[in-house]
Amino acid sequence: MKNQIIIIVMNLFVSAINAQQVSPNSSTEKGIAPVKIVSTQSSATSKTYAVVVGISDYQDPGIPDLRFADKDAEAFAAFLSSKAGGSLDQDHLKLLLNKQATMAQFANALDWLMENAKEGDQAIIYFSGHGDVEKKTITQPGFLLCWDAPARVYMAGGAFNLRDVQEVVSTLSIQTKAKVIVITDACRSGNLAGNSVGGSQATSSNLAKQYANEIKILSCQPNEYSIEGEQWGGGRGAFSYNLVNALYGFADNNKDLSITLQEAGRYLEDHVTAEVAPVSQVPMIIGNRMEKIATVDATTLASIKLGNSNQIALLSNIDTRGFEDDVLTKADSSIKKLYQLFNRSLNNKIFLEPANACANDYYEKLINEPKLIQLHSTMKRNYAAALQDEAQQVLNNWLKSDVRELYLSKKLKKEKYQAYPLYLEKAAELLGANHYMYSVIQARKHLFKGYLISLTDQNFNLNVGNAALVEFHKALELQADLPHAYWLMSRVFAFNLNKQDSSEYYFSKANNLLPNWILPYETMIYIYYFKFNNSDRVKYYLEKASHLDTNSTLIHEMWGVYYKNIQKFDMAENECLKALEIDSTNIYATVVLSGIYNQSNRLKLAEFYALKAIRMDSTYVGAWKSLGDTYSIWKKYPEAEIQFKYALQLDSLELSARIGLGILYVNLNRQEEAEKEFEKILIIDSTYELAMDRLASIYVRTERVEDGINLYQKLIKRNPNDKIFHYNLACVYSRSKDSIKGFEYLEKALKIGMYDYADWLQKDPDLSFLKSQTEIWNALMQKYFPDKFK
Repeated sequence: MKNQIIIIVMNLFVSAINAQQVSPNSSTEKGIAPVKIVSTQSSATSKTYAVVVGISDYQDPGIPDLRFADKDAEAFAAFLSSKAGGSLDQDHLKLLLNKQATMAQFANALDWLMENAKEGDQAIIYFSGHGDVEKKTITQPGFLLCWDAPARVYMAGGAFNLRDVQEVVSTLSIQTKAKVIVITDACRSGNLAGNSVGGSQATSSNLAKQYANEIKILSCQPNEYSIEGEQWGGGRGAFSYNLVNALYGFADNNKDLSITLQEAGRYLEDHVTAEVAPVSQVPMIIGNRMEKIATVDATTLASIKLGNSNQIALLSNIDTRGFEDDVLTKADSSIKKLYQLFNRSLNNKIFLEPANACANDYYEKLINEPKLIQLHSTMKRNYAAALQDEAQQVLNNWLKSDVRELYLSKKLKKEKYQAYPLYLEKAAELLGANHYMYSVIQARKHLFKGYLISLTDQNFNLNVGNAALVEFHKALELQADLPHAYWLMSRVFAFNLNKQDSSEYYFSKANNLLPNWILPYETMIYIYYFKFNNSDRVKYYLEKASHLDTNSTLIHEMWGVYYKNIQKFDMAENECLKALEIDSTNIYATVVLSGIYNQSNRLKLAEFYALKAIRMDSTYVGAWKSLGDTYSIWKKYPEAEIQFKYALQLDSLELSARIGLGILYVNLNRQEEAEKEFEKILIIDSTYELAMDRLASIYVRTERVEDGINLYQKLIKRNPNDKIFHYNLACVYSRSKDSIKGFEYLEKALKIGMYDYADWLQKDPDLSFLKSQTEIWNALMQKYFPDKFK
């Protein structure tokens, strides 16, 4: 095919932006080996050859290292090796990273390119590293700094003169008669040789010159600098990251499976400019915009988009150390000191207080300093990013279902999250209403406000529930696809509002957005176990979740809860031990294991795991409650009372601890104190069925039978399929010698399913009067337990 496009990609960093010394233990090691390309050439009518260079780690310490230049080069090489990029193999792609990218090796690679590329072929050059000039002259266009470049004396070797690079471009374009595309990722220099004479600007301006019919795309204007940070692919340049996405097909606006220069340029201008704001970086496009520069592979594009589906919008800080040095050299010592204090406060997360010694105070002073005007937009960006970073990490941890985040105690969650709404409001204010992240950050502010409200009381509480929902709805008005809001609404409808159908509905909303997200499943399992007492639904959600990840600590832990509930203690123990094997920090699995050992009367082990959980987090109420249960079963009643009361000191609304204390008082025959505890529970949560059950039992045993019967009937009306409530009411009528009502409710309990209670029915003293009605009793036993009673 004649006149195919030759792409020359120079990802040129001419600054120490995000510069860092790469440590020996870094994932990007010095002299990293080239990526192994094993795919084959896709075109039968033409060939493509590529030289891809990425240098983050320079040999001379006088040249600031870069953070992500080599990663950008690797990403571009990965694109070229994909079907979308031409499926280049090692015979057609030379990848030089860090110390492999010496001047000699780069020159050899360019010679190889000119020797192999023929008319109609594509020739690709990609350079990611520093660029600079030594002095400001008309005839010196600048240098690309190779790995072995000496600081400040580039003509001594190790640096590639741009005139020679342009010679390669012109040879391929004019002599080989092919079209050339030059793409540069250029930024201002920091502490380099040409800094005092505008070296980076001169280099960028010379790269932008059009010598033949080549097309050029520059990452920014000559007086700007390129941005790199964590939000782009976990650590990339904003321009390079969006360039690769554009070429994969994100820029295919008309869906014709090809990318023109116009489409790529528009995509870069829209995304790069918005994503680096309020810092200025506007890509430049030079040449015929109708040229086709890439072909889209629909399968690859769909795979990339699927991989991005679980990611949420991110605002990262940017590092401009080299550029900072340039600006700060012109400032006096007091300004430099203030700037250091500002950055130190950001690093230490001292944002809004104390007054006169926090990031906000330093920022307000620095933003009015004219000598730092070139840094003002960077300061604003980094301050906003730092303010939202911790909230961002929590959202990420929720998406990852990180148990260290999920199972923080209520006390620690409140302490950790309470400042987030203020921080997020300030971050949004700094960015301004026109920033693309403004609505997202405001949505997160309302999300955390709602969550903090819901944490105040996780029992039935209409005021708390409705107030939390107001905030979640505000969040969704600002960001309709915020899955965390739907997940938290599912919790609130269950725990605060007792609305099972609504809880299911909002679970489905979260699940539709992120089908592979385990956390909403875990929440539904928890809801049906503790709130709605429905083992069938627990198992349903467990089986659904298990298909997502068979090796999740959450899934094993919740299977443990399920098996514990149906008294299959060996299976429950095994699941919890698996959960802890996967993640030993899972405090909830540790507490569940303690509960399993309590129920199976292995009290030494129960005590061991309860104490282990307390050592993991001494503010975790469930650990103290489980230890109280252990001592109560062990009949170490004084110790048990201490544990339950301490749990209630940590959280007076933790009703399971108050239930434990009430049961303890029943065992100690301190009926009046037990009654008070159960009544306190019903004041806090009038729907708490276990407290109603226990209180009804106390009423019956203290000769207030009618009150007890009324409570049991109320429970049955609320939950007509609960066999235990029917059974307990049968016992009450038996004690009252009302055989008609007694047998009526006992048979209802048997119909619902008392299959494992045959032996207990024969032993329970509360059924003595019914058992004395021998003929009716025997008929009932033969009807429901035919194998045992013939």
